[in-house]
Amino acid sequence: MKVVMLFVLVCSLWGKSIEAEYRVDYGFFGKVGEAKAFFEENATSYHILTEGRTTGFAKVLSGGIVERYESRGKVVGGKLLPLEFIKSRTKRHKRSVKRFKFDYDKRIVTITKRIYKRGKLVATTHDTLPYFASEDLLTLFFNMQKRLKNAKGTLHFKAVGGDRKSGAVDILIPKGQERSKIKRVLKAEGFYIVVIIHQKIFSSKRGVLYIVLDDTGIAKKAMLKDVIMFGDIVGKLVSKRVYE
Repeated sequence: MKVVMLFVLVCSLWGKSIEAEYRVDYGFFGKVGEAKAFFEENATSYHILTEGRTTGFAKVLSGGIVERYESRGKVVGGKLLPLEFIKSRTKRHKRSVKRFKFDYDKRIVTITKRIYKRGKLVATTHDTLPYFASEDLLTLFFNMQKRLKNAKGTLHFKAVGGDRKSGAVDILIPKGQERSKIKRVLKAEGFYIVVIIHQKIFSSKRGVLYIVLDDTGIAKKAMLKDVIMFGDIVGKLVSKRVYE
């Protein structure tokens, strides 16, 4: 369910609270999961929370996986700057939590990982990322919205949650025949982007994700390409709520 996070990231409604819900399908298996996202921002701080979980037969096979991604931080000059990024994954009776903390003065990101079994803490490790980034995957998509529609070619970014060694994340704005090809597959109107996070997700070697945005900047549909034999993973927006 790691891909669920990327289905619920892209949004550009500032100064509002947003909730969105998604359905996740996988080839002929049909619905395998669902995801929810929440975004809130004021003049000085923000909070983003996404959660994805397996459902039905996929829940049985996966051990009831639930994944949560959370980012909290400050707003400076209209840009989201994370202070803390948290990834957690629960499967059966085991839960792992990775907490990334950003130190902008020392330009380092520290990691604390904790493992719980049946609610009891059994292991704790500490580390530092081999690179520094001023964004995580959640804030990256919010921050880049203003630059997307005038962009050409491939945009190169660095974010916690991207490439494990460098944080690299690439964004491509498809044009012409390439855009038409993607549109024929997703069958949705909107603004298309291609995201490459350089991680092997569900056997998709580079984590290539096609996303189409609606006219408010919300991700309305997304597809993870190059997945194993059963077909592509598709996430589709089923509801959204915007609060002033």
